[in-house]
Amino acid sequence: MTARPRGHGDDTPEPERQQDSPDGEDDRDGDDKSPGRSGNNEGGESGLAGNQAVLGRVAEQGRAHRHRNTAGTDPASGTGLSATSDDDVEFSAAMSRYDQLGAEPPIVNIARNDSEFTDDGAHTLLHHGPDVTLRRAPTGRTIEGRIYGDDPWDHPETRSYRWTDHTTMNREINRYVRENWENIRNDLALTLRHKGGFDARHRVGEGFYNKGMHGAGPREAEYGATSLVVVRIKLRPGSDPPLLFIDSAYPSGLL
Repeated sequence: MTARPRGHGDDTPEPERQQDSPDGEDDRDGDDKSPGRSGNNEGGESGLAGNQAVLGRVAEQGRAHRHRNTAGTDPASGTGLSATSDDDVEFSAAMSRYDQLGAEPPIVNIARNDSEFTDDGAHTLLHHGPDVTLRRAPTGRTIEGRIYGDDPWDHPETRSYRWTDHTTMNREINRYVRENWENIRNDLALTLRHKGGFDARHRVGEGFYNKGMHGAGPREAEYGATSLVVVRIKLRPGSDPPLLFIDSAYPSGLL
């Protein structure tokens, strides 16, 4: 299993990283409250290592674990079998999801992804697509306007970026999924979600950060390009077999 998401790209010097305040773009979007598993391997044992330990335990117990009777009699000894524990059920479900997700990473098209999973919260193009207007305007959704919380944004953000173009967006998201599939697969099997980030080492997006007193003072949007990307992936609740979708994938000023 891979130990952490891998960076990739050419040898172009990376843009200067903005020292933004902790609250970043999309931090409050959706219900992503679980400990994230990003390129920094946050969470220690509760992160990737913990996931691997749990899946390892499931594997040791064997896939036949999923087919155990909840109660009954051992025909060899005549003794009663104990009911399957909650842990058994949880491990069995995780192992089933892991198996069903498969060893081959999926190929994602963001336009189709966002269309199919709009009701599940997918919003890469809506918030970060290359067709979102860059500069602040009196009406309509804009990347700069998000710094100020302009309508229709429901709150201001410290950072706000869009993808440079559709080709770059799809290529970089699929490359991340392909190079980190085992980590993603583990997270989705156990927690139904994955969050990671990487440095593409070339320009992937443009946007703004709030330079006003490092986010604490009057808002002042500063333009900049970025090579950093954050990817959030989820499973559709209740789907069987599990349906994976990109909740949001966006250029960022900070990982």
